[in-house]
Amino acid sequence: MEQAGRMEGLSARLPVAGVPEGVREAVVVAAPLDGAVVGFGGCMAMLAASGARLRVVLPGAGPGFHGAVPREVLAFLGAPGAELEWLEEPGCDEAVRRLSLLVNGADLCAAPWCGDRGTAVGSARWAALMACSLRLRPPLVEYWVPGHCAAPHGCGEPWPRASRVALPPGAERLKRRALDAGRFADPGPGRTGGASPAERLGSREILFV
Repeated sequence: MEQAGRMEGLSARLPVAGVPEGVREAVVVAAPLDGAVVGFGGCMAMLAASGARLRVVLPGAGPGFHGAVPREVLAFLGAPGAELEWLEEPGCDEAVRRLSLLVNGADLCAAPWCGDRGTAVGSARWAALMACSLRLRPPLVEYWVPGHCAAPHGCGEPWPRASRVALPPGAERLKRRALDAGRFADPGPGRTGGASPAERLGSREILFV
């Protein structure tokens, strides 16, 4: 509850930013998919509406492991044509090599922020950071998912480089439909004071750039 209140007040004071303009292709590292929808779903909806090509990278071995759920969720975000890629063992060198190929030619890469490389989310973020650094582009933005961190005062989030994206009603509506379609669980049960991460973010998303 203490962290939720603190983050709520802090996020309201962050500078407002929009989805970068001129993005023709974006790679979204979703580790896992529910975190990407909570933290970046509205931005994904806006990118899809602008005609950008979306490539969504999921942890796992391949389509047979995930079934049809990712396709359904992305369709509710207004991105039925998004390309799905699977990344096995995101913390390994092979994952960095594969991601570096996927981001080559993209205008934007988004990955979850996490300061702990020992977790699945943190290793995926590290792989994205390395892949973008190796290619010297595209720029990496990190989206924040409340509830992934159990520390009462946060996990060292880089708030000085944070901004908030105010979602237009259409993008917010698509995001909520995708969340309902996925029936995603709260990644931080018992830490949110009864509110889900999406409810606490409301009509905004927080990016570290």
